[in-house]
Amino acid sequence: MKYFLTFLLGLLIGTVGLVAIFFFAVASVENPTEEIEVQENSVISLKLPVVIEDRVEEDDISKVFNLLSNTSNLGLNELTSLFNRASEDKNIKGIYLDAGLYAGGYATAKEIRNLIHDFRKTDKFIYSYSENYTEQGYYIASACDSIFLNPNGMCELNGLGAGITMYKGLFDQVGLEMQVFKAGKFKGAVEPFVNSKLSEENKFQIQTYLNSLHQIQKSEIQKDRDISMLQLDSFIALNDGFEAVKCRDAKIVDDLIYWDQFHPKVATNKTNWIKAKNYLNTASKYEYSENRIAVLYLSGDIISGTSEDGKQIASNDVLRELKSIRKDKKIKALILRINSPGGSSAASDVIAREIELTKKQMPVYASYGNVAASGGYYISCLADSIFASKNTITGSIGVFAMIPNTQKLYKEKLGLGYESINTHDNATLWRPDAPLTAFQQQKIQKMINKVYGDFTGIVSRGRNIPLEKVKELAEGRVYSGIDAKKVGLVDAFGGLNDVIKYVENSKNLKGSRIVSYPKASSPFESLLKKIKGESPLSKKLKSNKMTNEILESVEVLETFVGPQMRLPWSTSIH
Repeated sequence: MKYFLTFLLGLLIGTVGLVAIFFFAVASVENPTEEIEVQENSVISLKLPVVIEDRVEEDDISKVFNLLSNTSNLGLNELTSLFNRASEDKNIKGIYLDAGLYAGGYATAKEIRNLIHDFRKTDKFIYSYSENYTEQGYYIASACDSIFLNPNGMCELNGLGAGITMYKGLFDQVGLEMQVFKAGKFKGAVEPFVNSKLSEENKFQIQTYLNSLHQIQKSEIQKDRDISMLQLDSFIALNDGFEAVKCRDAKIVDDLIYWDQFHPKVATNKTNWIKAKNYLNTASKYEYSENRIAVLYLSGDIISGTSEDGKQIASNDVLRELKSIRKDKKIKALILRINSPGGSSAASDVIAREIELTKKQMPVYASYGNVAASGGYYISCLADSIFASKNTITGSIGVFAMIPNTQKLYKEKLGLGYESINTHDNATLWRPDAPLTAFQQQKIQKMINKVYGDFTGIVSRGRNIPLEKVKELAEGRVYSGIDAKKVGLVDAFGGLNDVIKYVENSKNLKGSRIVSYPKASSPFESLLKKIKGESPLSKKLKSNKMTNEILESVEVLETFVGPQMRLPWSTSIH
């Protein structure tokens, strides 16, 4: 009893201590409604995170956890707001940008470059300084007025690559075989699980996409830095970015300096520094408008039902949001912001149907982020107009399904037996001790062909392209945004900010209030998600690039229910 009471007392003291620390942190977080004054001659300090999500909505609970973990997220929505406001703020002199560690998607990088270019049209400066630059980080920085690098730093300008882990050898060792059904000769999502090497068709489409993406990147860097394409290609081929002096000599950067030397270039003793997050908390000009434009953010894998953590596009969740949008009579237009490699074909079809119903009430537009492919393309192809960045990943009009054959694992490796008593021959479609029968395989392939026909049909109808032409463009093939526009799969180039401006101008909705969906979580819901978070082991495994890729593949496999409309490889390009 003595030890129990001691334990109980310690538990109570610990709990009270944690609660006290939590509420102290809450008190230390700035009141989001409190106005922060922007003084004259201010410079914004903007450091980009490694990955930038389309949307970040921070409530007080999230701010507390970020404070305790010393982390800070910035969403593309926040960056857009920051640049738009800073452009018109007479107290803002310029921006210091550190994009050196950014390693996210290229379409997001392109949208940030667009924001920088628009900002440069004012009389204000934007300078970039970093100790090192990733490939993507430099792509963003090259849009700035000037680029500075630490004398011992480097620029990772050495070309693009896409690595794909192949699991066939592992499956062979454990006695697992994937039975594959697909429609589309380029539908390579199944290849890592059934082949030791990529097919020539898959290699071709990956190489084609990488070449297109890299050409876009090089042409924009070459233009912004005013250097020849020959000079840039040589710099990349020779890996000269690993030597700071060669970066300066090739005009990749303007100068090699330390921070104490850079600081006087952007600030004086009278300069006031303001961090990006603090600037976003300043009061913004807002004119009331009856009209609203809704932006529905759809990010992640497409699944049926609901999403526990909000990181997937779940059919029931999307239906609820679309119905809510239709009920709001002040909403005059809807923009779908898509960032998805696809997923469940059934869920994709349910969402596409609800979007079609929404079109009867208001115009619907699609804005593609880093990736809007396969199911991500399916759910948005009925939009009135589709906008994408030149380096968006899209297309992948194809379908597949995988069913594991565990006969060898079950019988030979584990020594297990299995008995099944059925009313009909195919009552047990899948059993652990035997592969699918020829009849069962035929039925599943017929279903895949039907779904593929539905996919090409909805694309033909939504894009107003003859069905035979769609079938030529489909086959599961992936396109860059620039190639997709050439064949009619997208209408125009531009980021979300451009789409909003287009809708405002074309539909006489200037000055409309922009409302975001899904609505932000309540503080209580946010707290539950934070407490539920990942285990220390999971975080440790995900901190390693190789184990993280394997974990992500396993997580994706767990969502494979029914036919899938999904990209043929991970969209991580480095």
